Amino acid sequence: MSHVQGVIFDYGRVLAQTLDPTPRALWERQLGLAPGALTQVVHNEQSWIAAQRGDITAVAHWQAIGNTLGLTPVEVAALRATFYHGDALNVELVACLDTLGSAGLRLGLLSNFSTDLRAMLAQQDLLRRFDHIAISAEIGAMKPAAAAYTAILNMLALPAGACIFIDDQPVNVAAAQTLGLHGIVFRDNASCLAELDALLKRPFTPSGRTR
Repeated sequence: MSHVQGVIFDYGRVLAQTLDPTPRALWERQLGLAPGALTQVVHNEQSWIAAQRGDITAVAHWQAIGNTLGLTPVEVAALRATFYHGDALNVELVACLDTLGSAGLRLGLLSNFSTDLRAMLAQQDLLRRFDHIAISAEIGAMKPAAAAYTAILNMLALPAGACIFIDDQPVNVAAAQTLGLHGIVFRDNASCLAELDALLKRPFTPSGRTR
């Protein structure tokens, strides 16, 4: 095994992706919104950023969305419950994650998200797969701020140089590398696993089993 002792993953568009647009499309038709408009409303630059920073609660964020869309409290609850139903786990990467844990590596999750994420991770059976989880709303810092990476490193009790960080946003990976972490920009499973092979000096198949 190489000097790497831990691997830190991003969540959105890495471990989980929105593959089925149907749940959001149904709401858009019901509300008379253009395709893609609902995501822009939910992931807006005001309440969504505040919720990710922990400045407001997830409940307040969804209330703000309800106000924007003119929804009743019942409709807001229904939208909140179904908005991410089109998301699916990246099963190949989750399998690899399990193999990394079995090999003795410390596993962390670092995500810019509201406090809703913890419940989503539990539903997707991801909570148990990580040694520690740092959600921006809970730690009060968002990537690419240095404090976000420091938070997960402190949780894992590992130095930056002993960890690999995987994220789909180049700016977030660049910030991690500035702090001394090894970085992988996630583009697809094949390239991500190949870069993991190189950094860990240990090969992994796409199914997550070592050769």
